[in-house]
Amino acid sequence: MDLSPLSAVDRSAMRWLRTKDHPDGFALLSGDLAVATVEWAAKGGSLATARTASDSWTLKRGGFLNPHITARSGEELRGRLSVHLNYHQIDVLGGRTYRFHRAGILVPAWKVSSVDGQEVLHLEPVREGRHLSAGAVVVDPNARDNPDLLLLAVISWCFIVLAWFEDEAVVPFEGPEASTPGPA
Repeated sequence: MDLSPLSAVDRSAMRWLRTKDHPDGFALLSGDLAVATVEWAAKGGSLATARTASDSWTLKRGGFLNPHITARSGEELRGRLSVHLNYHQIDVLGGRTYRFHRAGILVPAWKVSSVDGQEVLHLEPVREGRHLSAGAVVVDPNARDNPDLLLLAVISWCFIVLAWFEDEAVVPFEGPEASTPGPA
């Protein structure tokens, strides 16, 4: 899949779509143009590879008491999403820090904002049945030229997908597709 540079596409609203080439992969699209892909090495695993027009990152979940996701380009740490009990934080190479938090208590969406509270991204997962199939990405107008935008979108989506995979594995499915028990 050919990837377009983020600077060459409309950054106001994008979407993550599950790819047909890789069952555990997603592509970040702006219109019909892909700007990034994320593919997991193994179903349910925590190791993924992200690709953009200019770079490739290895994403890896780690830690038990201090869970985190790292994004590396070769051996260089590019970013780290740290999960804490009452807040999540994304640290980017160069010393920039962002907050990563739920959009609301009952809303399944997530937000990335600067430390001073300016929203950068709004990410909302979209499901089909119990499976994650896509995600809407809305970029704040003031953040469209943020140099960290693509890394923030990728590492945040990685967190959302890993959490979703975990929920799919441990939560019994309830809904219209669930099989109904036979007569007692």
